[in-house]
Amino acid sequence: MSTLAEQSTGALRPWPTTVDYTAFYGVATVPEALARSATTGRGIFLLDADLEEYRLTYAELDARARQVAHALRGHGVAPGDRVCLLSSTDLPMVLALFGTWYAGAVPVILPLPGRRQDLDRYAADVRGRLATVDGRLLLVTDPFAEMIATALAAATTPEDTAPVVLPLGAVTAAGPAYTGPPPGDPAALALLQFTSGTTGPSKAVAITHRHILGNMAAIWSSYGVGPDDPGMLWLPLNHDMGVIGLVAVLARGADLVLMAPEHFLSSPMSWLRAMSRYRVAITTAPNFAYALAGRLLRRSTYELDLSHLRWAINGAEPIDPASLDAFTSAGERYGLSPNVACPMYGMAEATLAITMRPPNSPLAVQWVDGDDLTRHGRATPVQPTAPNARRLVACGYPLPGTDIAVRDEHGADLPAGAVGEIHVRGAGVMQGYWRDPAATAEAIVDGWLRTGDLGYVSPDGLVICGRRKDMIILNGRNLYPEEFEVEAERQPGVRVGNTIAFMLPGTEHMVLVAETNKGADHAPTLAADLLTHLRRNLPVPPTEVVVCPPTTIPKTTSGKRQRGLCRELYLSGRLRVLASAGRPAATASGRTD
Repeated sequence: MSTLAEQSTGALRPWPTTVDYTAFYGVATVPEALARSATTGRGIFLLDADLEEYRLTYAELDARARQVAHALRGHGVAPGDRVCLLSSTDLPMVLALFGTWYAGAVPVILPLPGRRQDLDRYAADVRGRLATVDGRLLLVTDPFAEMIATALAAATTPEDTAPVVLPLGAVTAAGPAYTGPPPGDPAALALLQFTSGTTGPSKAVAITHRHILGNMAAIWSSYGVGPDDPGMLWLPLNHDMGVIGLVAVLARGADLVLMAPEHFLSSPMSWLRAMSRYRVAITTAPNFAYALAGRLLRRSTYELDLSHLRWAINGAEPIDPASLDAFTSAGERYGLSPNVACPMYGMAEATLAITMRPPNSPLAVQWVDGDDLTRHGRATPVQPTAPNARRLVACGYPLPGTDIAVRDEHGADLPAGAVGEIHVRGAGVMQGYWRDPAATAEAIVDGWLRTGDLGYVSPDGLVICGRRKDMIILNGRNLYPEEFEVEAERQPGVRVGNTIAFMLPGTEHMVLVAETNKGADHAPTLAADLLTHLRRNLPVPPTEVVVCPPTTIPKTTSGKRQRGLCRELYLSGRLRVLASAGRPAATASGRTD
């Protein structure tokens, strides 16, 4: 598999084979993949939270996507034009997405407004994204089309042209169909994927058909995923793991179980029930979903069969081993394999995946000296019972055709076990940020993508520690916010996946913000108990713990925590605080407990 244990530097080399994706799939572009899968008899099961099913065969999708392509061309859309899509995961959205590809145009999937998000601010964000990609059309889910059009018109400056907004129904209704061959240029732009925006403004990543199919062929061939392995997705399609995961299953010719994110959030058990019903072999989810699934499975009264699940992909970095352990241990009585967890490392700038663990292998958990890691940037192995032992998970080896190096601030390769910035090069790395040569030149240097992520090389592969911009420097230690967040979420009363740790600039003051469902009356006790818990279980506890109601913590449209924005809300007194414990920051004027 790898000679990593014998390597003396922090450079990771790919698996020895490469994958010719055109030979693997038999096609070169996404619409060609749909046309090929249309002959298989398989298709998509669109589910709601109650598992009510709409069956869409790939043959039907192919025929209706051709109708959408004809309608788009009637609205002036030409090959290469950007078509923006704003909808949840439903039938019109899927039709419009593949119809855009059949028209030779480039889909740009925009995020829906978040919970309690200010409409004017959201409209300004959408308007900015439309301007970034120079969108030809904005197709909006029918119920919100008029509202979005009005909000965008109000957000348009006199110097700009108001975007053309159409309801999805205007292009997805039955009608004449495009009858030509599917577009077949693998080097053509296939997707403009906005980055998550966790540490700065979102940028549009330019991804070709070759990028998409090549990246997923490398994964499927390495894992051994075949046409008889159904997949399931509920991640939002504006996220790379959602849209590219959808294409990946379809291109393999396997059945796909598809659910909107809001259906999963309203009934997380529906994800597990659907995997049982449809004998799902592969699924993808972040840390919080596996932790939640573990809790649900422990008290479930459903008769479930999870024995068909072979790959539970986790692309969150750093990986939380406790969440995966909870999922696999609770699922054991339902036939779940103990080796089902598949940690990965990836990002939009590399299409999707960069590294992966070998299939059917146990989690590669590493215990390292937390003090040595934070003070000296070294991963020194220790026993789990050692003082300050920290548990990390290796995300495996680079995909075929990919190289990885861990480097210091001067660009020199670091030895194995030394923490540095992760650099990536290979077939999956983006062409660049769309029409942003300055940002592209900063991100790609001498053919290597600077990820901004910190990690180290180990015999089990790449280990992710955190993001450089989120680093907390306190008492001479380089601390990772994820360590505080994961530990905080083990405290009863704290909402899993809804904590944020950050440092206040120019101070030695660290804040941990946690959401709770317990209500205002319980918040003071929870804040005090949480601070005590963190003091007992972490070598350096936060200065202050703040407890807030649900939906307080800001997140990106893909659900990632926005630590910088949360810090701004805290400092400006706009954070909705129920209670706090510890020493409040003097700079947080206007904040009340």
